[in-house]
Amino acid sequence: MKAIQLTGFNGVESLELVTIPIPKLQEDEVLIKVKAAGINYAEVEQIQGNYLTFGKELPFVMGFEVAGEIIEIGTNVKNAAVGDKVTGFSVSGGFAEYSTAKADSLIPIPAGLTYGQATTIPIQGMTAYTMLKYLVLPTAPESILIQAAAGGVGLYLVQLAKHFGIKKVIALASSEDKLALVKSLGADVVINYSSADWSEQIKEATDGKGVDVVLQMLLGKIGEESFKLAAPNGKIILFGSKNYNDTISTEQIRQLIWQNQTLTGFANPALPIEKIAESLPEFVTIISSGKIKIFADHEYKIEEAKEAFEALASRKTIGKVFFAFPN
Repeated sequence: MKAIQLTGFNGVESLELVTIPIPKLQEDEVLIKVKAAGINYAEVEQIQGNYLTFGKELPFVMGFEVAGEIIEIGTNVKNAAVGDKVTGFSVSGGFAEYSTAKADSLIPIPAGLTYGQATTIPIQGMTAYTMLKYLVLPTAPESILIQAAAGGVGLYLVQLAKHFGIKKVIALASSEDKLALVKSLGADVVINYSSADWSEQIKEATDGKGVDVVLQMLLGKIGEESFKLAAPNGKIILFGSKNYNDTISTEQIRQLIWQNQTLTGFANPALPIEKIAESLPEFVTIISSGKIKIFADHEYKIEEAKEAFEALASRKTIGKVFFAFPN
Protein backbone atom coordinates (compact mmCIF):
# COMPACT_ATOMS: atom_id res chain seq x y z
CA MET A 1 0.00 0.00 0.00
CA LYS A 2 1.00 3.64 -0.46
CA ALA A 3 1.71 5.67 2.68
CA ILE A 4 3.39 8.85 3.88
CA GLN A 5 6.24 8.27 6.31
CA LEU A 6 7.99 10.83 8.45
CA THR A 7 11.75 10.33 8.08
CA GLY A 8 13.04 13.27 10.15
CA PHE A 9 12.09 16.65 11.57
CA ASN A 10 13.01 18.94 8.71
CA GLY A 11 9.51 20.07 7.78
CA VAL A 12 7.89 18.96 4.52
CA GLU A 13 11.23 17.65 3.25
CA SER A 14 10.90 14.84 5.79
CA LEU A 15 7.66 13.57 4.23
CA GLU A 16 8.27 10.52 2.02
CA LEU A 17 5.81 8.60 -0.14
CA VAL A 18 6.55 4.89 0.26
CA THR A 19 5.07 1.49 -0.56
CA ILE A 20 4.82 -0.76 2.50
CA PRO A 21 2.83 -3.85 3.58
CA ILE A 22 -0.76 -3.51 4.81
CA PRO A 23 -0.66 -3.38 8.64
CA LYS A 24 -1.54 -6.50 10.60
CA LEU A 25 -4.48 -6.55 13.00
CA GLN A 26 -4.39 -6.98 16.76
CA GLU A 27 -7.28 -8.88 18.30
CA ASP A 28 -9.06 -5.70 19.48
CA GLU A 29 -8.58 -3.77 16.23
CA VAL A 30 -10.23 -3.34 12.85
CA LEU A 31 -8.64 -2.82 9.44
CA ILE A 32 -10.01 0.17 7.55
CA LYS A 33 -9.79 0.87 3.84
CA VAL A 34 -9.07 4.57 4.15
CA LYS A 35 -11.22 6.96 2.16
CA ALA A 36 -10.00 10.16 3.83
CA ALA A 37 -7.29 11.04 6.35
CA GLY A 38 -7.43 14.34 8.20
CA ILE A 39 -4.41 16.59 8.60
CA ASN A 40 -4.15 18.60 11.82
CA TYR A 41 -1.98 21.52 12.82
CA ALA A 42 -0.37 19.26 15.42
CA GLU A 43 1.08 17.27 12.51
CA VAL A 44 2.49 20.45 10.99
CA GLU A 45 4.29 20.87 14.29
CA GLN A 46 5.22 17.19 14.40
CA ILE A 47 7.20 17.27 11.14
CA GLN A 48 9.35 20.00 12.68
CA GLY A 49 9.97 18.08 15.91
CA ASN A 50 7.67 20.29 17.97
CA TYR A 51 5.02 17.70 18.81
CA LEU A 52 4.82 14.25 20.37
CA THR A 53 5.55 11.13 18.35
CA PHE A 54 3.77 8.97 20.97
CA GLY A 55 6.70 6.60 21.24
CA LYS A 56 7.00 5.91 17.51
CA GLU A 57 10.52 5.75 16.14
CA LEU A 58 11.50 7.20 12.77
CA PRO A 59 10.52 6.44 10.12
CA PHE A 60 6.82 5.95 10.82
CA VAL A 61 3.52 6.40 8.99
CA MET A 62 1.91 9.68 10.00
CA GLY A 63 -1.77 10.46 10.49
CA PHE A 64 -3.90 10.67 13.63
CA GLU A 65 -7.38 10.16 12.18
CA VAL A 66 -9.08 8.32 9.34
CA ALA A 67 -12.48 7.76 7.80
CA GLY A 68 -13.34 4.76 5.69
CA GLU A 69 -14.85 1.29 5.52
CA ILE A 70 -14.02 -1.68 7.75
CA ILE A 71 -12.73 -4.61 5.70
CA GLU A 72 -11.53 -6.90 8.50
CA ILE A 73 -12.06 -7.24 12.26
CA GLY A 74 -9.94 -8.71 15.03
CA THR A 75 -10.89 -11.88 16.85
CA ASN A 76 -12.09 -10.04 19.98
CA VAL A 77 -14.08 -7.30 18.21
CA LYS A 78 -17.80 -7.40 19.05
CA ASN A 79 -18.99 -3.85 18.36
CA ALA A 80 -18.06 -3.48 14.68
CA ALA A 81 -18.57 -5.38 11.45
CA VAL A 82 -17.09 -5.61 7.98
CA GLY A 83 -18.72 -2.97 5.81
CA ASP A 84 -19.27 -0.41 8.59
CA LYS A 85 -18.44 3.16 7.59
CA VAL A 86 -16.50 4.70 10.46
CA THR A 87 -14.10 7.39 11.53
CA GLY A 88 -11.64 7.31 14.41
CA PHE A 89 -8.06 7.40 15.59
CA SER A 90 -5.50 5.45 13.61
CA VAL A 91 -3.13 3.05 15.35
CA SER A 92 -0.88 2.21 12.40
CA GLY A 93 -0.91 5.72 10.86
CA GLY A 94 -3.70 7.32 8.86
CA PHE A 95 -1.77 8.67 5.88
CA ALA A 96 -2.05 5.34 4.11
CA GLU A 97 -4.41 3.34 1.95
CA TYR A 98 -5.15 1.00 4.87
CA SER A 99 -5.09 1.67 8.60
CA THR A 100 -5.79 -0.15 11.85
CA ALA A 101 -7.86 1.35 14.65
CA LYS A 102 -9.03 0.23 18.09
CA ALA A 103 -12.58 -1.04 17.75
CA ASP A 104 -13.74 0.70 20.93
CA SER A 105 -12.67 4.11 19.59
CA LEU A 106 -14.67 3.97 16.36
CA ILE A 107 -17.34 6.53 15.51
CA PRO A 108 -20.09 5.64 13.03
CA ILE A 109 -20.21 8.22 10.26
CA PRO A 110 -23.52 10.13 10.47
CA ALA A 111 -25.74 9.90 7.40
CA GLY A 112 -25.15 12.61 4.85
CA LEU A 113 -21.52 13.29 5.74
CA THR A 114 -18.71 12.77 3.26
CA TYR A 115 -15.60 10.90 4.34
CA GLY A 116 -13.70 14.20 4.32
CA GLN A 117 -16.25 15.80 6.63
CA ALA A 118 -16.12 12.76 8.90
CA THR A 119 -12.41 13.34 9.56
CA THR A 120 -13.32 16.53 11.43
CA ILE A 121 -15.11 14.58 14.16
CA PRO A 122 -12.47 12.62 16.19
CA ILE A 123 -10.11 15.49 17.03
CA GLN A 124 -11.56 18.86 16.06
CA GLY A 125 -15.23 18.19 16.74
CA MET A 126 -14.82 16.20 19.92
CA THR A 127 -12.25 18.67 21.27
CA ALA A 128 -14.73 21.53 20.84
CA TYR A 129 -17.70 19.59 22.23
CA THR A 130 -16.05 18.10 25.30
CA MET A 131 -14.20 21.32 26.18
CA LEU A 132 -17.48 23.21 26.21
CA LYS A 133 -19.35 20.42 28.00
CA TYR A 134 -16.90 19.80 30.82
CA LEU A 135 -15.02 23.07 31.30
CA VAL A 136 -17.12 25.92 29.95
CA LEU A 137 -20.85 25.22 30.39
CA PRO A 138 -20.67 24.35 34.12
CA THR A 139 -19.53 27.95 34.78
CA ALA A 140 -22.60 29.38 32.97
CA PRO A 141 -20.63 32.08 31.13
CA GLU A 142 -22.35 34.96 29.35
CA SER A 143 -19.37 35.66 27.11
CA ILE A 144 -16.63 33.61 25.47
CA LEU A 145 -13.58 34.50 23.38
CA ILE A 146 -12.56 32.05 20.65
CA GLN A 147 -9.15 32.43 19.04
CA ALA A 148 -8.57 31.14 15.50
CA ALA A 149 -12.34 30.94 15.10
CA ALA A 150 -12.11 29.95 11.42
CA GLY A 151 -9.82 27.02 12.15
CA GLY A 152 -10.96 23.42 12.44
CA VAL A 153 -11.73 23.51 16.18
CA GLY A 154 -12.82 27.15 16.07
CA LEU A 155 -15.59 26.57 13.52
CA TYR A 156 -17.07 23.92 15.78
CA LEU A 157 -16.64 26.09 18.89
CA VAL A 158 -18.50 29.07 17.41
CA GLN A 159 -21.48 26.97 16.38
CA LEU A 160 -21.63 24.82 19.50
CA ALA A 161 -21.30 27.83 21.81
CA LYS A 162 -24.39 29.37 20.21
CA HIS A 163 -26.14 25.98 20.22
CA PHE A 164 -25.61 25.81 23.99
CA GLY A 165 -26.95 29.34 24.50
CA ILE A 166 -23.86 31.39 25.32
CA LYS A 167 -25.06 34.96 24.87
CA LYS A 168 -21.96 36.68 23.51
CA VAL A 169 -19.55 34.72 21.33
CA ILE A 170 -16.52 36.80 20.38
CA ALA A 171 -14.54 35.34 17.48
CA LEU A 172 -11.00 36.21 16.41
CA ALA A 173 -9.79 35.57 12.86
CA SER A 174 -7.12 36.93 10.54
CA SER A 175 -8.98 37.99 7.39
CA GLU A 176 -12.23 39.57 6.29
CA ASP A 177 -13.52 36.41 4.58
CA LYS A 178 -12.90 34.38 7.73
CA LEU A 179 -14.65 37.01 9.83
CA ALA A 180 -17.64 36.97 7.49
CA LEU A 181 -17.85 33.18 7.74
CA VAL A 182 -17.81 32.98 11.54
CA LYS A 183 -20.33 35.82 11.68
CA SER A 184 -22.65 33.79 9.44
CA LEU A 185 -22.24 30.82 11.81
CA GLY A 186 -23.52 32.78 14.79
CA ALA A 187 -20.61 34.73 16.28
CA ASP A 188 -21.95 37.90 17.92
CA VAL A 189 -18.73 39.90 17.67
CA VAL A 190 -16.01 39.29 15.06
CA ILE A 191 -12.60 40.93 15.31
CA ASN A 192 -9.53 40.81 13.10
CA TYR A 193 -6.56 40.17 15.37
CA SER A 194 -4.31 41.73 12.74
CA SER A 195 -5.74 45.11 13.79
CA ALA A 196 -3.57 47.05 16.21
CA ASP A 197 -6.52 47.73 18.52
CA TRP A 198 -8.12 44.27 18.51
CA SER A 199 -7.87 43.86 22.28
CA GLU A 200 -9.47 47.26 22.83
CA GLN A 201 -12.34 46.18 20.59
CA ILE A 202 -12.95 43.21 22.86
CA LYS A 203 -12.97 45.43 25.94
CA GLU A 204 -15.55 47.65 24.26
CA ALA A 205 -17.64 44.63 23.31
CA THR A 206 -17.78 43.55 26.96
CA ASP A 207 -18.33 47.09 28.36
CA GLY A 208 -14.88 46.93 29.91
CA LYS A 209 -15.71 43.88 32.06
CA GLY A 210 -13.62 41.38 30.12
CA VAL A 211 -14.59 37.93 28.86
CA ASP A 212 -15.96 35.20 31.13
CA VAL A 213 -14.08 32.42 29.30
CA VAL A 214 -11.01 32.80 27.08
CA LEU A 215 -10.24 29.81 24.85
CA GLN A 216 -6.59 29.94 23.83
CA MET A 217 -4.78 27.91 21.22
CA LEU A 218 -2.50 30.79 20.16
CA LEU A 219 0.18 31.91 22.58
CA GLY A 220 2.93 34.46 21.93
CA LYS A 221 1.79 38.10 21.74
CA ILE A 222 -1.80 37.24 20.86
CA GLY A 223 -1.94 34.84 23.78
CA GLU A 224 -0.53 37.40 26.19
CA GLU A 225 -3.15 39.95 25.18
CA SER A 226 -5.95 37.37 25.30
CA PHE A 227 -4.87 36.38 28.80
CA LYS A 228 -5.37 39.98 29.97
CA LEU A 229 -8.92 40.05 28.59
CA ALA A 230 -10.35 37.55 31.07
CA ALA A 231 -12.93 39.05 33.43
CA PRO A 232 -12.63 38.87 37.23
CA ASN A 233 -13.59 35.33 38.31
CA GLY A 234 -13.16 34.29 34.69
CA LYS A 235 -11.53 31.23 33.20
CA ILE A 236 -8.65 30.85 30.73
CA ILE A 237 -8.43 27.51 28.93
CA LEU A 238 -5.32 26.50 27.00
CA PHE A 239 -6.04 23.85 24.37
CA GLY A 240 -3.12 24.49 22.02
CA SER A 241 0.41 25.85 22.09
CA LYS A 242 0.92 27.57 18.74
CA ASN A 243 3.63 30.26 19.08
CA TYR A 244 4.64 29.02 22.52
CA ASN A 245 7.67 31.05 23.59
CA ASP A 246 7.86 31.25 27.37
CA THR A 247 6.51 30.07 30.69
CA ILE A 248 3.72 31.91 32.46
CA SER A 249 4.92 35.30 33.69
CA THR A 250 4.87 36.78 37.18
CA GLU A 251 2.41 39.39 35.94
CA GLN A 252 0.03 36.70 34.74
CA ILE A 253 0.27 34.85 38.05
CA ARG A 254 -0.61 38.05 39.90
CA GLN A 255 -3.57 38.55 37.58
CA LEU A 256 -4.86 35.05 38.30
CA ILE A 257 -4.56 35.54 42.05
CA TRP A 258 -5.94 39.05 42.42
CA GLN A 259 -8.80 38.55 40.00
CA ASN A 260 -9.73 35.08 41.27
CA GLN A 261 -9.30 33.58 37.82
CA THR A 262 -8.79 29.97 36.78
CA LEU A 263 -6.15 28.77 34.31
CA THR A 264 -6.51 25.24 32.99
CA GLY A 265 -5.30 23.10 30.13
CA PHE A 266 -7.39 20.80 27.98
CA ALA A 267 -6.80 17.84 25.66
CA ASN A 268 -9.74 15.69 24.64
CA PRO A 269 -7.71 12.43 24.32
CA ALA A 270 -6.60 12.85 27.94
CA LEU A 271 -10.16 12.75 29.26
CA PRO A 272 -11.28 9.61 31.12
CA ILE A 273 -12.59 7.13 28.58
CA GLU A 274 -16.02 7.14 30.22
CA LYS A 275 -16.40 10.88 29.63
CA ILE A 276 -15.50 10.51 25.97
CA ALA A 277 -17.89 7.57 25.69
CA GLU A 278 -20.81 9.48 27.19
CA SER A 279 -20.16 12.55 25.04
CA LEU A 280 -19.86 10.81 21.70
CA PRO A 281 -23.54 9.86 21.16
CA GLU A 282 -24.63 13.36 22.22
CA PHE A 283 -22.24 14.99 19.78
CA VAL A 284 -23.11 12.67 16.89
CA THR A 285 -26.79 13.43 17.50
CA ILE A 286 -26.12 17.15 17.12
CA ILE A 287 -24.22 16.56 13.88
CA SER A 288 -26.92 14.25 12.54
CA SER A 289 -29.53 16.94 13.21
CA GLY A 290 -27.86 19.16 10.62
CA LYS A 291 -27.51 22.05 13.08
CA ILE A 292 -23.73 22.21 12.65
CA LYS A 293 -22.10 23.07 9.35
CA ILE A 294 -18.95 21.06 8.66
CA PHE A 295 -16.23 22.45 6.43
CA ALA A 296 -13.92 20.04 4.60
CA ASP A 297 -13.15 21.50 1.20
CA HIS A 298 -9.36 21.21 1.01
CA GLU A 299 -8.79 17.81 -0.59
CA TYR A 300 -5.38 16.48 -1.64
CA LYS A 301 -4.01 13.27 -3.06
CA ILE A 302 -1.44 11.44 -0.96
CA GLU A 303 1.13 12.28 -3.64
CA GLU A 304 0.51 15.94 -2.81
CA ALA A 305 1.55 15.69 0.84
CA LYS A 306 3.97 18.61 0.77
CA GLU A 307 1.41 20.89 -0.85
CA ALA A 308 -1.22 19.85 1.69
CA PHE A 309 1.03 20.58 4.67
CA GLU A 310 2.14 23.90 3.21
CA ALA A 311 -1.49 24.92 2.67
CA LEU A 312 -2.37 24.19 6.29
CA ALA A 313 0.77 25.85 7.64
CA SER A 314 0.01 29.03 5.69
CA ARG A 315 -3.16 29.56 7.80
CA LYS A 316 -5.00 30.48 4.60
CA THR A 317 -7.28 27.45 4.60
CA ILE A 318 -10.74 27.41 6.17
CA GLY A 319 -11.90 24.15 7.68
CA LYS A 320 -10.45 20.69 7.26
CA VAL A 321 -7.46 19.79 5.08
CA PHE A 322 -7.42 16.08 4.25
CA PHE A 323 -6.05 13.38 1.99
CA ALA A 324 -8.62 11.64 -0.21
CA PHE A 325 -8.03 8.11 -1.44
CA PRO A 326 -9.60 6.62 -4.60
CA ASN A 327 -12.43 4.12 -4.15
